[in-house]
Amino acid sequence: MQIKKIMLPALTVAGLGSLLLGAKKIANEQKQLRTQEAMVKTVRTLFCDKGVIETFYVELYQSNLERLVGGVFFEDDRHYRFIYEQGKLDYQEKEL
Repeated sequence: MQIKKIMLPALTVAGLGSLLLGAKKIANEQKQLRTQEAMVKTVRTLFCDKGVIETFYVELYQSNLERLVGGVFFEDDRHYRFIYEQGKLDYQEKEL
């Protein structure tokens, strides 16, 4: 009986701790998604002046909350790789 009295509160505390950690992780992921979506919108807008975008991609493994890395393919077969960081867009045309 003593073990049950000790284990139940311990399991409750452990469960609540896990729940809070999970909620924090989800909140952080949502924040990152919102930030990246805003950066994608900004970069797309900057590239719209160069022509009609056929494909826009983001390399998530190189991107984070402060930096967006990816590329753009245009209808006329031009391809640009870009890095968007601290409000500045750095891009370079790549040969296909």
